Amino acid sequence: MTVREFADKYLAPYKLKGNEVIPERCPFCHGGEHGDKYTFAMNAETGAYNCKRGTCGVQVAFPDLLKHFGIEPPSRQGKTAAAGYKRPLGKVGAITIQGLNYLKRRGISQETAKAYRVGEDGKGNLIFPFYDETMRHVFTKYRPARDVKPGERKSWRDKDTKPILYGMQLCDPAYPLCIFEGELDAMSGYEAGLSNCVSVPSGAQDFTWIDTCWDFLERFKSIYLFGDNDEPGQQMQRAIIEKLVDWDLFTVIHECKDANELLVTKGANTVLTSYASAKEVPIYGLLDLGEIEPYDPAKAKRVLSGISGIDHALGGFQYGDLTVWTGRRGEGKSTMLNQIALEALDRGEKVCMYSGELNAQRVQYWLDLQAAGPEYIKTKVDKSTGKEVSYVVQPQKSYIHDWYKGRLFVYDNTISGAGEEKSILKAFNAAVSRKNCSVFIVDNLMTARLSQSRDGFFQAQSSFVGKLVEFAAKRNVVVHLVAHPRKGSDEITGDDIAGTGDIANRAANIISMGKTSEDEDYSFDVGLRILKNRWEGVTCTVGLNYDGVSRRLFVPSQGNTRKYGWGPSQIPIEIDEELPF
Repeated sequence: MTVREFADKYLAPYKLKGNEVIPERCPFCHGGEHGDKYTFAMNAETGAYNCKRGTCGVQVAFPDLLKHFGIEPPSRQGKTAAAGYKRPLGKVGAITIQGLNYLKRRGISQETAKAYRVGEDGKGNLIFPFYDETMRHVFTKYRPARDVKPGERKSWRDKDTKPILYGMQLCDPAYPLCIFEGELDAMSGYEAGLSNCVSVPSGAQDFTWIDTCWDFLERFKSIYLFGDNDEPGQQMQRAIIEKLVDWDLFTVIHECKDANELLVTKGANTVLTSYASAKEVPIYGLLDLGEIEPYDPAKAKRVLSGISGIDHALGGFQYGDLTVWTGRRGEGKSTMLNQIALEALDRGEKVCMYSGELNAQRVQYWLDLQAAGPEYIKTKVDKSTGKEVSYVVQPQKSYIHDWYKGRLFVYDNTISGAGEEKSILKAFNAAVSRKNCSVFIVDNLMTARLSQSRDGFFQAQSSFVGKLVEFAAKRNVVVHLVAHPRKGSDEITGDDIAGTGDIANRAANIISMGKTSEDEDYSFDVGLRILKNRWEGVTCTVGLNYDGVSRRLFVPSQGNTRKYGWGPSQIPIEIDEELPF
């Protein structure tokens, strides 16, 4: 099945632009949640395919695309062994004065054109013959021997020929290999005085040449990537870096569109300087410890809880960390995290909260009481139930809400797809980028709608926690997560968190909360135990009392006197307002 036959059958409707087939929808992401159109391009000759949606970004070769549609692709090994690639069709004719003049305008001398064996086809088109190491002509590219008009096809190739690197026959393994994106770019590097200048056969869309040139590539220890200074060029570099992990790789940084423009506008010395200042590509996942900025605990960014015992033991919650809070239902976890949110606001942080159990109004009501404190809370009787309910008086409630604006955000759990891990993480990332939020609260893990695999729910929980850990580290924020313990646990440990052991392993801190028993003589209402403290190592128990009016937890010796910075102190004003829910 040819690429065009496949496109007609499986990708219609599509548009044709040059040598690209652009289907209306991506066959992998289908345009995402917004139904984006024409975000993909498939090479009409090679079938190499790429989605430009950031959240998709699939990049596949034609055989992989066939597999996606349940079509068994022909074996490359079988094809090579049986019939092999086709030989190039056209003969390489002598280059004309017109062709040489065009190359001269592009900064390419006759000597360089001769070295790369550039010819013409007798129709006004340049021929770039690709020779392998044995000087066999196996691949051909064509382009007009003149400036190409907008919308005009810039280049094309013979079909079903073996894709290799342009200029292989000129290379000496004693020197590094320099890979360019186009033939004229490779020739520009050679013209400037660089050795081993080769070009990929099909731009930044197809990487089948890596397989066909593997033995050739293995002759070189170092490879320099001299891509175009645009997104396709960066894409080519990323793909090569991902595939050629065993080589010493360097990326050449320059200020022009491509190497040819650099040669023409800046001169040969600038090409050489750009090459000489290339940056080594670090090994993915490895850091040179000697080049890392030293860590200074005294300068590390952190967020305090407002509870002296916790802050003293932990040294605050550090940016980039995940803290897991555990304990049985109704033991004070949500109350504590609300106070941590208020404390963060009071210290200039911006906060984003996910509550899987309470809608935004309920979250606001609870926070209002804790922010106000007992001084500004009154009660009234709900006439329908006869139950006393608490509310924050005016104008203090208005002051508090003004204090929230632009600084405290709550995930809307009523929207379509609410609670899905992708939706939560998307909202969290946007909260960092657009609202500068630095403190995130997930209350709780059990209410999140996770993408379950065949490995089951617990594995899905572990995966989501891993994504939260990654989010905290990558965006350099503080994340608090509520995770319930297993049923039947008496004295809770880190191993008792429901799910897999990965949750406890990945957390920087684990804190449990539990009410004290009425049968025993305790001087406090709630015991807060630090079970894991990755950075300080200190574990301890902090006793807290609970005020049912303001919904606050506080250190007994300090009392319930915390004043948040939401507004000026006012004498409470009694207002006969509607009940808050």
